[in-house]
Amino acid sequence: MLQRGQSYYRAFQIVAECNEPGLSYPAYFLLAHAIEVILKSYLVAKGTPKPALGRGQLRHDVGLVFAECEKQGLVVAHQLIKPLANQIAHINQDYDLRYPTGFISSIPGPRHYIEAVDELLALITPIVSQAAIMAKIRHDADTRHLRGSKIRWSD
Repeated sequence: MLQRGQSYYRAFQIVAECNEPGLSYPAYFLLAHAIEVILKSYLVAKGTPKPALGRGQLRHDVGLVFAECEKQGLVVAHQLIKPLANQIAHINQDYDLRYPTGFISSIPGPRHYIEAVDELLALITPIVSQAAIMAKIRHDADTRHLRGSKIRWSD
């Protein structure tokens, strides 16, 4: 999930660098989705099952996802992340970043948030990476007895 969030964040940076009229909504959609997935990767690293992230209030509400991360111990020093998460949640409450609903965006230009999101990534990446390594070790230990066997995976 973290890698996917980083990909959306990089796409946001590319679109934001274009500085073309009419690209602000696509840029903010990419930013919103990047932050959502990055934060959700933190929740998964802390033990939240992935299916639980798509249910209930958390779904695409970046403000609530951020609040849940804080409940699970995330402390972000940069002062813009929390207001950004809440503003994105407000703007996107009717999915206006995806579908036109008449909402008028009044947040600063996308480049304004790059430093804050970079700091968020720097904070979350080691936590998620360590959890991924531990999950791989557990998986390898749990499936050690299957080595050399043909396995048919099914979801």
